[in-house]
Amino acid sequence: MLTLGEFLENTKALLLLIFHLCTLWPYEVIRSFLPRSRKDISGEILFITGAGSGIGRGMALRFGKFGATVICTDVNKDTSDETAEMIKQNGGKAHSYRLDVTDRHAVYKLADEIKETVGAVTMLVNNAGIVTGRHFMECPDELMIKTMEVNTISHFWTIKAFLGDMKKKNHGHIVSIASIAGYGGSPSLVDYCASKFGAVGISESLGIELDQDAPGVKVTTICPWFIKTGMFEGTRSCSPITLPMLDPDYTSDTIVASVLNNEPVVFIPRHLSAVLVAKAILPTSVGMKLSEYLKLHDQMTSFKGRQTKKVE
Repeated sequence: MLTLGEFLENTKALLLLIFHLCTLWPYEVIRSFLPRSRKDISGEILFITGAGSGIGRGMALRFGKFGATVICTDVNKDTSDETAEMIKQNGGKAHSYRLDVTDRHAVYKLADEIKETVGAVTMLVNNAGIVTGRHFMECPDELMIKTMEVNTISHFWTIKAFLGDMKKKNHGHIVSIASIAGYGGSPSLVDYCASKFGAVGISESLGIELDQDAPGVKVTTICPWFIKTGMFEGTRSCSPITLPMLDPDYTSDTIVASVLNNEPVVFIPRHLSAVLVAKAILPTSVGMKLSEYLKLHDQMTSFKGRQTKKVE
């Protein structure tokens, strides 16, 4: 049984929560339609994985234009070098390194090297990712393990490598390029969805933790629909009116703008959030009808992906 004091204290906390819900919700809705002043990232040191191709390269180029010193990393050193050179040709500052994000010792070693030669990293973009794109029983064990290692577990190593310095200064930004697959399941993407659910969980939990420990360190989770890059080569959106395949340039622009606005969770396109609301409130049987409308079972039938299965 609660004492009278405990009952009053719990009632006070509940009423305060209701007040915040009633005031913050409309405030955030109104704020989403208002122009925002983007933060200045000139002088920031930004570490990005999977910078050699796709939206990784697109983001690296854009962050470079906004004045950040971009640390380009990729499992393919040649493509990472190309991205860094493109940034330099545009007048920016960049460095390039080969990195296998699944090797935590390599991540920690490179982090120490960068701190000594370039400076403490203040922005981290976890972008590297792979996809098998096969029915569950057709996925080789090794590829499923690799998917989890690249898309999820590697985030532990990169965040651990740089978060300490960010917390000391109470300044920084950690960005996770997750996916709408981190909020809803999809056929032929069982291991991919599992990995992205994990990536979303890491970011969400870390964001709550840092809100108390180091509020100056921001966390942004990016959840796009399918993007027309080599990673999803052959994938097709079977609902081109409501959810067309995303243009890489548009996606990169949206991500960078969202990071500069310190947005915590970003769905691309924005109306994807409506799907999540529907999933939360509708019965499972209705959700199955929604997946039939979206023709999720057909989207991966022509999937090819990167034939080398290279980390993007």
